[in-house]
Amino acid sequence: MRVEIVGSAAEVEQKNVTGKNVAVIDVLRATTVMITALMNGASEIVATREVDEAINRHSKYGENQALLGGERNAVRIEGFHLANSPFEYNEEMVKGKAIVMTTTNGTRAIEGSLAAKNIVVASFLNATAIATWLGEQNNDTVIVCAGSSEDYTLEDALCAGMIAKELQDRFGATLSDFAYTLKFLYEGFEGDIMVALKNCHHAQLLISKGFISDVEFCIQKDITNIIPMLTNGTITIARK
Repeated sequence: MRVEIVGSAAEVEQKNVTGKNVAVIDVLRATTVMITALMNGASEIVATREVDEAINRHSKYGENQALLGGERNAVRIEGFHLANSPFEYNEEMVKGKAIVMTTTNGTRAIEGSLAAKNIVVASFLNATAIATWLGEQNNDTVIVCAGSSEDYTLEDALCAGMIAKELQDRFGATLSDFAYTLKFLYEGFEGDIMVALKNCHHAQLLISKGFISDVEFCIQKDITNIIPMLTNGTITIARK
């Protein structure tokens, strides 16, 4: 099994993911929010790239069956029920409901990976469970980091490095040069991810907007074992 890592949503090409398993990461905050919503009982996640598409997909559900969630530039989209903070996606709000989401980078990364054999949703919250599932499949794998505004981001790189480390250490995976690099990066900050994020532009932007609690929540490791998977256009829990 070979593991490659793509540094941002802008770099994803269908030809590079075709036939491979893909894990999409957007630590701050889209995939963390998706995982949190499913942990708290959301029935499914519908990831869309554009706002108009999200509104259209939401309109297909019956009254009180679905919520619109998402952001542009870290701010809730006008008319949406929820923004992109994991704390908004609590059990009281989301249990039993579908979430139709659009975000600046995370949903774009998913859309760019649609030629994959399987697409699973990853963050620090379920990183070891994702690595275990990928390793058990024994299939070539691409870890897609969403990044931010076309750019590579440190928080996604660290999470990708954590998964790559697990795949090499436990399953003997062969890592690409970039995957090796991010594995080594993760090992350097394994004991305190927040130390690394003090020099991370995206994390510091969120903190400056008052979202330090979001950042702290999003870097918690392995608080769930769920495997969210994209199947027939929706993300649901494939394994708990």
